[in-house]
Amino acid sequence: MKRLAPLAVILVLVTLLASCGAVFVGFVSNPGAVPSTISGTVTIVYLGFSADSNGTVVNVTQVTLVTPTVSNSMAFCGDQRTLFPINQSLKVEFTHGTPCSTLVSVAFS
Repeated sequence: MKRLAPLAVILVLVTLLASCGAVFVGFVSNPGAVPSTISGTVTIVYLGFSADSNGTVVNVTQVTLVTPTVSNSMAFCGDQRTLFPINQSLKVEFTHGTPCSTLVSVAFS
């Protein structure tokens, strides 16, 4: 690791010089740990299937929430159809995942 430190410094300096100082360096260590929230009116709900990274087939609930300006389609793990009644305005909190996201909460808004 000590050998990589000078290389990293040189790489950063070269990048700074090449880009006139406009550099962003960042990373996300665990993006699934931070819950996200979407809101909207439920327009489509159906149960589907998807394969995870190991090739295992899992149930996913496909949901489309619509607002006056945007439409969001999400895949939630498991059969969650009863939580998404058509034409209801909802606020959904979830954590991102592959191939589906995990629900944290669903509330009427």
